[in-house]
Formats: sequence, C-alpha cells, structure tokens
Amino acid sequence: MKKTLLLFFILSTLLSFSQRNTVITNQLAAQIQNVSKNNVLDVVYLQTSKGIYETEEDLWFKGYVLDGQYFTPSVRSKTLFVQLIEDKTDKVVWEKKYEIENGFVNGHLFIENKLAEGSYTLAAYSSYSFTKEPKEFYALKRISIVKTISPKTALTPVPKDSIVHFSTFAEGGQLVSGINSNLAFKAINSKGLPVEVSGTLFENEAPLLHFKSSYAGIGVLAFTPDSNKKYHIQLTEPASDKNYEIAPISASGKALRLINNTKDALVFKITQSEALKAEMVYLRLQLRGIVYSIATGLLRKELTIKIPLKEVPQGIAEVTLFNENALPLAERLVYVNQDQKLTITTELNKIEFTTREKANLKIKVTDQNGQPIVAHLGLSVYDGIYQNKPDAKNIQSHYLLSTQLKGNIYNPAYYFNEQNQDRKQALDLVMLTQGWRNYVWNEANLKELGNTLKPIVFDEITGKVHLEKPDKKAIATIGQKGITVFSADKSKGIDFKMTDSAGIFTIGPNDLKKGEGGYTYLKLMTPEKPKYTMDIKDFSFNAINNERRTKAAMYPLAGIEKINPKEISPFIGRESINKLNEVVITSKKTGLVFRDKYIGKLDSLYRAQNPTGDFVCRENILNCEIHRDCLGIQKKPIEGEKYNTCHGFKWLKGGGPCGGPFTPGNCNEITYHYPNLTEAQLLALFNIAMLESYYGKKVFYEAVYDGVTITDSTPDYRNTLFWKPDIITNKQGEATVDFFCSDINSLFLGNIEGLSGDGLLGTGNFEFKVRKKAD
Repeated sequence: MKKTLLLFFILSTLLSFSQRNTVITNQLAAQIQNVSKNNVLDVVYLQTSKGIYETEEDLWFKGYVLDGQYFTPSVRSKTLFVQLIEDKTDKVVWEKKYEIENGFVNGHLFIENKLAEGSYTLAAYSSYSFTKEPKEFYALKRISIVKTISPKTALTPVPKDSIVHFSTFAEGGQLVSGINSNLAFKAINSKGLPVEVSGTLFENEAPLLHFKSSYAGIGVLAFTPDSNKKYHIQLTEPASDKNYEIAPISASGKALRLINNTKDALVFKITQSEALKAEMVYLRLQLRGIVYSIATGLLRKELTIKIPLKEVPQGIAEVTLFNENALPLAERLVYVNQDQKLTITTELNKIEFTTREKANLKIKVTDQNGQPIVAHLGLSVYDGIYQNKPDAKNIQSHYLLSTQLKGNIYNPAYYFNEQNQDRKQALDLVMLTQGWRNYVWNEANLKELGNTLKPIVFDEITGKVHLEKPDKKAIATIGQKGITVFSADKSKGIDFKMTDSAGIFTIGPNDLKKGEGGYTYLKLMTPEKPKYTMDIKDFSFNAINNERRTKAAMYPLAGIEKINPKEISPFIGRESINKLNEVVITSKKTGLVFRDKYIGKLDSLYRAQNPTGDFVCRENILNCEIHRDCLGIQKKPIEGEKYNTCHGFKWLKGGGPCGGPFTPGNCNEITYHYPNLTEAQLLALFNIAMLESYYGKKVFYEAVYDGVTITDSTPDYRNTLFWKPDIITNKQGEATVDFFCSDINSLFLGNIEGLSGDGLLGTGNFEFKVRKKAD
C-alpha cells in the first residue's frame, strides 16, 4: 500500500510539474509574440546605381519594401514617398511618389544642375514603414553629388582623437562573484568612431590581466570576479591616467554564458552561486518577435543547454534566462545562422574589354546548401571612380543588423564580407557590447511602442464634396455624388466612383497609377444648380516633413580607410569630358505656362465658350456700350485680332437702341487677348480637381553596337553601363545579361543585391577593365 501511494505521489508530482512547465513555456512564448504581432513594420531599403553622381544625370534606384519579421516582399504598402535631402541644409530638393509593385519599386530621379556639390540623402517612406513610433528612421541612402568627377584620390587621414567613452558589458547582464565570466568592452571617440585600445584589469590595485581590442575598439576578457574585491581598468594605448570602473559584481546570482555557436545549435552554460537552491529554469530564444524555442532544465550548480537552430533564420536572436516563476534573470544577443543566405556568383566572358565591346554576364544564385534558388536581383555596372567607398551599407547589413539594433553601427558591411576571417568573432562582440535593450525586438521596447501602429502617410487620399454656398438654415445630408476619374492620356480610360452620403470619397493607388507621370483628374458630376465643389489635397509630404525632424536618422558609421599615397590609381587614360551648359528654353510670351496638356485643353475650351462675356459689334468696337443688348449684331472677339475700345457714345438724330446713327466718342485700337487664368481658376471653372500621380517610369538607356554603329564618331561617355533592378533567376538559379562598354577607359565595378521569396538575402560583386582599342 505504501509503495502504491509513493508511486501515485511521484506520478502526480511529475504530472503537476509537466503541466506547470507547459503553462510557463506557453506564457513565455505568448508574452513576446502578443506584443510583437501588432508592431510589425515594413522595412525599406534603397539600392542605387552608384554612390557618386554628377549633376544632369539620372539617379536610378530600386526600393525593397519587405516584411519586418520574415524579410519577404510586402504587399501592404502601395505607395513609396521619396525625398532627396541636402545634408548640409536639411533642405528637400526633390520629392515624388512612386508605385510599389509587389514589394519593389523601380525608380529614378534627375539631378538638376542647380544642386550644390555635397552630401545628400535619399529617403523613402510608406504607410507601414513610417509611423509615429519608433523614433529611429533607417530607410536612407547617402550619395555624393559633384559637378564633375575627378580621378584624383582624396587622402583621408585616420582621425586622432582621445577616448571620450569606454564601457564594459557583462555577458548575460551581470557579473556574479565566484563565477568565471566574460566582460566585453567598447571604446569610442568624440565622433562616435572606434578607438583601438589595450590595457590592464586591476584587482585591488594589482594587475590581474592584460587585454587589447580585437576589432573596431571592441574586445572581451574573461576572469572570475570577487565581490569582496575592487576592480578597475587602466588603458595603456592610448595612454591614459584615468581609471575606468567595470560593470557591477553581484554577491550571488545566476550567470549565462555562450559556449558554442554553430550552424546546428547554440550551447549555453548556466551557472549559479553555491548558496542558491536548485530550481527549474527556462531559456527562451526569440528572433524578430517570434519564439523559436524554449528549453527547460533543473539548475543545481551548472547546467548546459543546447538550442537547435535548424528552423531559425539568419539574424539577431535574443536569448533570455527565466527562473521558475518566469522572471527574467539574464539576457544575451546572439547572431545565428550567418551562412544562411544567398550566394551570388558571377562569370564574365572576359576580364578585360575594349571600348564599345559587348560583355556577357552569367549570374548563378544558390542557397547555403548550394541548391539553386529563384531570386529577385538588382544589378548595376558602373565606372569605379563613382564608387562611394566609405558607405558601409548593403542589403544584408541593413536588414539583418542596422535595422535590428538601436544606434549607429560602425562599418556593418564588414561582418558580412567573407574575406574577413574574424567576422563571426567580431560580430559576436557587437552582440555583447550593443546590449539587449538596444534590440528593437526586445520585449520592453515593444511594449513602449504600444499595440497600434500610427501611420504618418497613407496610400489613399480623402476628399469631400460640399455645397459652394451652404445654407446654414437647411439641415440635410449632401447625399451620394458621382465623380469621374481620368488622366490626360485617353487610352487609360475613365473610372467612376461615388461619394458616401456625407460627400466623402477616397482616391487610391489605382487612381494615381492612371495618371502616372502626370496628374490624375477628378470631375464632379452634379447639376449646375445648386453648385457643388470638391476639396481634396495631398498633404503627405507636409506630414513627412513635420515628422522626420522628430526622428533620429540612423546610418552606419563609415569605415576608416587608410590610403597609401603611393598607390597607383586604376583609372588610367581618362579623358576630360566637357559637358554642355544647361539649355534653358524660355517663352517670350508673358503669362503662365501650363504643365499638363489636359490643362491646355481646358484653356482652349474656356476660350471657345467665351465665358468672359466679351463681344464685338458690327462697327468693330469691343464691348460697345450702345450695342450691349443687341444680340443680333454681336460676335465673339478673336485672340490676337485688333479692335477699337471706345467711350463717350452719343445717339444722333434718328438713332435708337440697336440701330441708327451715333458717335462713338474717344476710341483706341488694341490687340485682343483672352484673360490668362491660373490652373486653379481653370479647374474651379470646370469643377475639376487635380492630384499629382505616381512619378513616371523611365527606361534605362542601353547602347547597342554593331558593325556599323561601332565606328560612330559620337563620343560615348556613359559611366553607368548597365542598370536592371528586376532580374529574376530561373529555377536553376541562373540569369544572363549582355551590355556594351562605353568609350571610358577605366576599371568598372558590378554590384548585385537581392533576395529570395523566403527572405534569404545576398550580395555579389565583380570588376573588369576597359581599354582603348589598339591603333
């Protein structure tokens, strides 16, 4: 009987323990996923055809609008609002709307000659990427604009600056007395740039161990702290007499330490002070607000936990240690599955070409396992002198690193360049020194954002129909009214929509697409009496400008490039290119020049209808006083014809209304012109509203040389040989493109960026030379 009771007790205890485990694990998974699901933004990345532009050039760009959790193309946002901002003045010099097609934008803008040389920022906003919260903004691309490119290499000396901030970070969040732990450190100067350091950790004024930074002013040292002793750090390089305190040491507690990080699993060691009782602990791994695993175990002194990574995508994972009451004890950021990406390889048919020669490029895309994959790619081939070398940003670093952590990151592209053998170790140091509170998907950060996204711009524009002269005494609804939607291009047809009973209506992406490259027009279909009018304005860019100044523009800190002044420039034999001065065509006629052909039609219609009431009598007098009521002898004046204007009329004997002799008085001859109405006046006259549509698409010019055109004497100074933002590989992961070289004798660079349908990201680069043909 006792054995039966004992067995029953054990089974009941195990069942109760199992049920409690399930409850807690479900709780830990739900509490992060519940706050993240309402805060998933789209994330925008801009790829440009090159990094440096001359004025009077087209800037080509590709916009990637991806789901913030899975990095797959988003279909939520339909309109991308794009601005070009001069960094020095924060002045917007260009702003237009572009259509988002299945998560991508194929766009361009013209760099006007009037723009000053300097640094500019291309910024992009959409309804699901630009909201009231968060206060950091990442959808930026820095470019340089010059009047004329120079092949001379500017020497950029490495800045010498004293350390203004040296910090230490305990792995897991705290140092615990008696437990061997990692202590990471980071040193930066007044510009936020890293400073390479070396120094000594002192214990009770005695040197304990020496250390030096591994990369970009960051590093790690391991030791066993003692809460009864005092510690400080003194730097020897750069030399300093200042003593730096280390992170606080707890007398007892639990410590979390990463032991191993492979493509298959993470291995953690959890250690607690000897005086603490054994208890169940939980280790949760979440990445971008999605919980992928929760491990449990009984912690006595030490516990090793292995977390499988098979189903976890590449990126920053947050690992949190909880106690038996589901309270967080330690946290750590870990970068996982760095090799899970697109591998993009390229093969040119030659490594050196002659001017105007045809090049053939084969592209192959595979996943991390070498399997071919369908990918959406953007490709640019350009003269290497237009490369903005300090720019430390690409599609991988943007989505996987920069947008996932608060604060600017130094040279993030370094961690994704396979030529850097220490990149994984260096990236782990970034995880240690950045701090989990800077992880945008941290639970506390998500809770601060609230549960509802508050967009700043919208895909739809709202308008309202109302009486021109409302009767305040009348109490009635406007009622449904009809509106036709069309553009100047008749081939795009006419759409019809109705307002609601209050006169409210919306114009959406399909309406803006109808007028692409120009304007979308709305005509109110109501009788002449009573007179109804429309109010509709697009205030999107006003809202953007008001809000963007409240946000912190986050852009990676450029890597410090050491340049050897003796290095021979690869740009050999470059001819100076004389650009034509900007041609400005002005009209000698005074008055407003209309921007759209449809407005011109309205102007012609207005003149044909002659709503001015002007007339000419049979005596060729404009608006003759004595014949104003004589309709039978009036005719319409003609634009540009000469007429008399008279005053001081008198009827002579025998004269009367509409007939008989008279004297016209004083007369002057004039040339008649119809009144020049503004666009707004013309639109109001015909009860029409106008909205600027999506900016027009433009086809990238590709030169083609054959046996005849290759001898054309016209110089070909194209510095961007090829731009194609919509390359899609086949099922074998392959694509092939051809392009022709120009007359520029230089080193050319190729840059490919893109993603797969399931969110794998990748980049690829190649280079080749172009030489003049031998005479």
